[in-house]
Parts: sequence; C-alpha cells; structure tokens
Amino acid sequence: MSNNLSLERYFNELSKTYVANEYASFFITNYMRRNLIKKIKSFEDKSILDLMSGKGENLKYINLTKNKKITTLDFSKEMNLAARLYHKDKEIQQIENDFFEINHKKELYDIIICSFGIKTIEPEKLNSFAKKINYILKPNGEVLLLELVKPKNYLNFKLIKFYLNVLVPAIFGKQFKTLFPYVNNHVNMDNLKLNMTIEKLKIIDHNRFLDLFEIIHAKKIHLH
Repeated sequence: MSNNLSLERYFNELSKTYVANEYASFFITNYMRRNLIKKIKSFEDKSILDLMSGKGENLKYINLTKNKKITTLDFSKEMNLAARLYHKDKEIQQIENDFFEINHKKELYDIIICSFGIKTIEPEKLNSFAKKINYILKPNGEVLLLELVKPKNYLNFKLIKFYLNVLVPAIFGKQFKTLFPYVNNHVNMDNLKLNMTIEKLKIIDHNRFLDLFEIIHAKKIHLH
C-alpha cells in the first residue's frame, strides 16, 4: 500500500474501528499525544493545523474554548466524518485533501501537529514534507511530530512484531496487521530531522520513548 489511493481506502476502512486502536495500545498512544501537546506553552489565539488528523485525537488535549483557529487536514473521507461526529460541539475547519497536493498559503499557521502519520510518508518525500512545513509555518511557529519507530532492542522488536502481527489482529481485527510493516520500515525520524534542519527549522528536541515512539519538536526561527 505505497500509493495514496490504497492508503485512503485503508484509513477509510480503519475509521470504522479506530477506537480499538486506543485499547490495542493500552492507551499509551493517548499518553504520548498528551505529552506531545504539553510541549507547547499556550495554544491561546494561535492558528493550529492538525495534520493527518484522523479522528482529531490530538484536539482532546487542547483547550479549544480559548482557540477558534483550528484546522484539521486528512485525505480520508471517513476519518473526517468521524472527526466531525467526535468533535461536533467544537468549531473546526476541515480540509479533506492530500497534504502534498494542496496549495497552502505562506506562513499560515502558528502550530503544526502531526501524530502517527509520518510513517506513511515515502522516504523520497521527506524533503518535500519539510519544505511545506517550513512554508506554511509562521515565523517563530512550532511543529510537533509524534511517530512509531522500529525498536532498537532485539527482544522489544520481537515482542512488538508478535503483538502487532498476531495478537492485535486476532483480538481487534485483521486491518491492524497492516501497521507492523510501517513500523518495521520506519527505523527512526533522523532523516526527517535532517531535512527539517536543511530547511532552517531549529530542532528544539528529538527524543525516543519506550523504544517505540519518537517526538520531534521544532521551531521556525524568525530572521531579522
């Protein structure tokens, strides 16, 4: 499933049982999202883009009563529909499109968030991804990226392989079996960090957690 159409079909189908992901991860993904969001001191009056947003899980940890400038972007029609139902009491602008195909306005967002979407980006597109992030991010704007990565420890890797390849599909559905190849191919976010650095985005921190997750927090430095 390397092309966009296959990915779109996959996520349309996954949207029907997406809540099972939280149970399958023992809510660790929620914990990681919460830690990601905490890196921003304040979201008040900031223009925010939740990229590859899925059902908008990141928005649970942002105080939306103090912010009316929330945009979500996802190419999955069913994920966007689920997000509208999930956040029906909130004012959110939705963009249903591929991030690489849409024509964005320059320096539009103060904060860009992307959780668990990086691993589906083809390696040759990481430079384009970094360029587009830099282009649409305002000066002094911040970007937060969270993703699953292949465990370095051999035993951890074997455990995750069994869990994602066998146990999770058996309990929650065979659609989750597609996840492991993405994790297995996504060793780390070093290449993305390098491309972001090339685009003059300052890396504030890049950390690995539980030998399974990585977070990049970067900022667009305003040059006088």
